[in-house]
Amino acid sequence: MKPIVQLLAYRFGPDAAFEGRLVGALERMESGGTLRVLDGLFVGRDGQTGELLAAAVRSRHEGAVVAPLLGFRLDLAERRRLTGRALRAYGRGDEPNPLRGLAATLPPGGGVAAVLVEHVWARALGDAVDQSSGSALISEFVDSTELTELTSRLVAAVAASGQPPQPA
Repeated sequence: MKPIVQLLAYRFGPDAAFEGRLVGALERMESGGTLRVLDGLFVGRDGQTGELLAAAVRSRHEGAVVAPLLGFRLDLAERRRLTGRALRAYGRGDEPNPLRGLAATLPPGGGVAAVLVEHVWARALGDAVDQSSGSALISEFVDSTELTELTSRLVAAVAASGQPPQPA
């Protein structure tokens, strides 16, 4: 089964208060074992100097994303080191660095955070469906919190699959 990966991206204005809440949220996400942060990126501009700040982290194991981000937040030397590393990671030869371009769109003090999240739980559910001779019908993110609002999508998906719904 192909992993289910979701991109989450957020923009922050110059009045944003980065006090460790984002790092804490990422740590809580991963600690449950149902989600895994694959990649994380933060690009911002220092509120005082306008200097580019960037952190690009890749998960190799649980906690691999959180530890560098804590250093980025708390230690100026680590922040500069991670910014240089992120610029190198996203640099492509003679092309303009996309992180610099992104930072140029932000006001001083502003930022953008993005994470790629794998839904680990989906693997176990997909395996169970496969072993039960089932097949995927719909896999999409929706804004609804009740299936009653999505019945028409379900009926359309069953019809499109060519399999008539079986009576219960």
